[in-house]
Amino acid sequence: MTVMWNKSADTNVQGYKVYYGTVSHQYTNSIVTGNVTNASVTVIQTGVTYYFAATSHDAAGWESSYSPEVSYTVPVTSPAAPVTNAALSSAASTSSGFNFSVKGTAASPYVVVASTNLTYWVAVATNASPFVFTDSNASKYSRRFYKAILQSAYVPQVGPAPPTAPALSVSSYGIAGFSFNLTGTPGAFYVVEVSTNLVNWVPVLTNPAPFNFVDSNAAKFSRRFYQAVPLP
Repeated sequence: MTVMWNKSADTNVQGYKVYYGTVSHQYTNSIVTGNVTNASVTVIQTGVTYYFAATSHDAAGWESSYSPEVSYTVPVTSPAAPVTNAALSSAASTSSGFNFSVKGTAASPYVVVASTNLTYWVAVATNASPFVFTDSNASKYSRRFYKAILQSAYVPQVGPAPPTAPALSVSSYGIAGFSFNLTGTPGAFYVVEVSTNLVNWVPVLTNPAPFNFVDSNAAKFSRRFYQAVPLP
C-alpha cells in the first residue's frame, strides 16, 4: 500500500520518515523516504489496523515531532469463487473404459454426471479437482455425454418414470433384411441388442419408441436373437 502526506512548508526540510505500527502511538516500523511525499509500505496483513505518523528532517539530521496520526484497516479479500463447471479434456477409450481429465478449482470436489440424451443426467462419480475419470460402463451405451459440476452447486435431477418394457412385434423377412416393430413408452430411448447365443449381446441401434427396426445383416447368421432395453 502507499502512504501519502502534504509537503512541509519549512524550506530547510531535506526528507521525511514514516512511522507505523499496529498500536496507536506505538510505532514498531519506520521508512526513510528522502525528499518525497509518499512511501510504499509492505508486509501488510489483511484485517489488521495500522497507525501512521510522519516526521521531517533537515540536512543535519534534526527530526521534527510526529505529524497527526492516521489509521487504516486493511480489508479482507474474499477468495475467488470456485469454477462451477470444470473443463473436461484428454478424452480416450482404453481397455478400462472411456476416460478423461477433469480440471476445475484446485482441491474443490466436482460431481461427474452422464447422460444419453442431454436431458436427463445421472451422477457417476465425485472427486477433488484435478482428477482423471474412467467410465467402465461406457461400452454399454451407443452414446453417452458427460459434464462435471462443482459439488456445492450440484442439484440431483429427478428423472421421469422408468420407461415400460418394450414389445417387439410384426416381424417379417424381406429383401432389406429381417424387421420388426418396437413399441414402448413413446419418446423414451431403447437400445436394440442382438445375439447368436443368448449369452453375449451387442447393441446395434438406439432410437425413441415407437420405431421399426431392420437388420440388414441378418442373412449373415444361421440364427440371431433380438431384445430391446430402455436407456437408463
